[in-house]
Amino acid sequence: MTMYKYSIIRITPSPVRAESINVGFVITSPGGVADVRILDSSSKIKAVTNDYSMENLESLKMQLEKMLSDCLTIEQAMSFFQGSVTLSPIGTFSAESAFDYDENINNINKLYISPIKAIKRSSVTQKRIITELKGEFERFGIMGKNVNEIHDHKVVQGYPLSEEEGLYAELLLKNGVYHLTETLDFRSSNLKQKLGDSAVKAITMNTAKAVWRDEVNTFLVYAADASQERTYSQQINLVNSYADKMFNLLSASDMSAYFEHMVEAAGRNMPTH
Repeated sequence: MTMYKYSIIRITPSPVRAESINVGFVITSPGGVADVRILDSSSKIKAVTNDYSMENLESLKMQLEKMLSDCLTIEQAMSFFQGSVTLSPIGTFSAESAFDYDENINNINKLYISPIKAIKRSSVTQKRIITELKGEFERFGIMGKNVNEIHDHKVVQGYPLSEEEGLYAELLLKNGVYHLTETLDFRSSNLKQKLGDSAVKAITMNTAKAVWRDEVNTFLVYAADASQERTYSQQINLVNSYADKMFNLLSASDMSAYFEHMVEAAGRNMPTH
């Protein structure tokens, strides 16, 4: 069993910001053999500074290898480096085979050096808005369980407008006239998908107006912050041409007005609390 010492190489590119980055590590064996490992890309460094390059890092690696091969101990190397480049307090690990050694190298790399990968967020889907709206309609007592309850002045989901074209109303209420609600969620970065979604909503609303003429109110409930509204302005304007009113899910006043309309259209009174 061989005992190895290691120290993390840290750089602090700006003394003003004082942000340190772990960029590699040094390993020494009892026989004085040095093994210097560094980052294989500059992405981690670039997140903090543009003033330190991979060439600088390679130069530092060569400098450390030369110092340690000239019989300088890792402790002496620690005291040599000051300021923008430092070596961490010494750690140790033991290994009795090349496989054990590589396993320890990988563990050190994962723990201290490799950039942490961002967790891939699942894309926001249309179901998120639908779920919110249905939850509120259920709370108000106006959410139907099937399309036949449209005759009971309930909001129903998936009412067929044109089965031949595969068009269905996302949410529909009837009490004298129809009240159609379509939804769009712009809280994602898939521009091409949102263009297609917007076109489907516009076609659905246009079909509803063709079927029921003046006896339908078409609403769009969408979700977008200010920057997303700018990004998707073309898609929003497209649907706006077919919607009688649009409501932003992220606006409390918009949604208050929307739910008040829908509850009154269902012949109910808004709850007082």
